[in-house]
Amino acid sequence: MKTFEISQDWLAALMPDGIRVPSSTIITGPAGAAKELISSMIAASWLSKGGSLIHILTNYKENMNISLDCIPCIVSNLLNLLKTGVFPDNAREPAMRHLLAFLSKADYQQSPPVLGREIHRMIRQELNNPDPYREIKNKYNRMILDMYSDFEKMVITAEDPFDTALRLAIAGNVIDFGSQYQLDILETINRVINAHIAIDDSQKLKEDLRSAKSLLYIGDNCGEIVLDKLFIKHIKVANIYFAVRSGPVINDITIDDALMAGMDKIAKIITTGDNAPGAVWESTSNEFKQVFNKADVIISKGQGNLEGLIDVPGNIYFLFVSKCDLIARRVGAIKGDFIVKHGSISIEQKTNKSQGTD
Repeated sequence: MKTFEISQDWLAALMPDGIRVPSSTIITGPAGAAKELISSMIAASWLSKGGSLIHILTNYKENMNISLDCIPCIVSNLLNLLKTGVFPDNAREPAMRHLLAFLSKADYQQSPPVLGREIHRMIRQELNNPDPYREIKNKYNRMILDMYSDFEKMVITAEDPFDTALRLAIAGNVIDFGSQYQLDILETINRVINAHIAIDDSQKLKEDLRSAKSLLYIGDNCGEIVLDKLFIKHIKVANIYFAVRSGPVINDITIDDALMAGMDKIAKIITTGDNAPGAVWESTSNEFKQVFNKADVIISKGQGNLEGLIDVPGNIYFLFVSKCDLIARRVGAIKGDFIVKHGSISIEQKTNKSQGTD
C-alpha cells in the first residue's frame, strides 16, 4: 500500500510513516484543537503531490469571534482616534456615523482583526489618506529611538539581561492607538521592570530559544518595535524573521517602520501579507505561513496577533499587555496584566486531539 509524506514538519512528526493511500481520515477533538487547520494542511500536502480528494469541514466556526462586548470598545477606540487630531473637525461626526452604520450591518462571526481591517479601510477612504497615522507613528518611533541607549544600558547592566529585555518588549505593547485601554508609556516601562508577570512562561521561552535554529518574531506597533529590536539583540538564534503588516493600519508597523528602527540589521523582514491589525492566519501570505510552519520558535507581540493566531498550532509565545476583559478571561488573566503565554499545542496534545487514518 502506498503512502505520502506531509509537507509541514510539526504535522509530519505526528505521522512519521505518512498517510496510507487510499484511506479515509477523520480528525476529531474539542474546540480550539485546530482540527480544520490540520485537515487543510493534510489536504494541501496531498494536492501538492498531484493527488485528488474529497475534503469536508463540518461544524466550522472561528474560535475568536467578535463579542457584543467589543462594540462599545470599538466605538471608544474611534473616539480616541478622533482626539489625536488625525480627523479634521468637519470629518469627525461623519466618521462616527459611518462607523455606527457599518457596525449595524457587520458580520460578528469574524475575528476582531478582520473587522478592524474593514473599519480602518473605511477610515482611510473617509480621509482620502492611505496612512493617516504616519506622522504620529514617526513621533513614537523617534521618541523610543531617542531613549534606546538608556534602555540598552538598563539591559546590559541587569542581573538577567534576557528577562529585562523581555520585560521592556512587553512594556512597549502599551503603545496602541487602537485600544480603548491606554497606559502611560514611560510609567509602564518603569513599572514592568519589577512587576509581577501574571502568566509567565518566559523560562520555557528562554530554554526553547537556546536550542532553536530559527525564530519568527511577529511585531505589533510603532515605538514598540524599538524595544522589540533590543530584545531580539539578546536572542542568539541563527535565523531570525521579523513580520510586519503589508500595509498601513492604525499604528501597526510596516516595512518603513522596521527600516526606521534598524530591524533589517538584525533580522530578515517579511510581511504578514495583509493589513489587518493582527496576523489573521486565513489571510496571511504563503511566505508568512511557510516561515511560521518551519520556525522552531514563534514570538507573537500584542493582542491583535493573539486574536488571529491563538488557535493556530505551533511553538508560539504570546507577549502582550492585556487590554480588554474578554481576552484577559480567555487566557486566565485580568485587564492590565503583563503576559508571556506559551500557546502551542504540543505533540502529545496533538496526538490526543486528532485521529489518524482508518
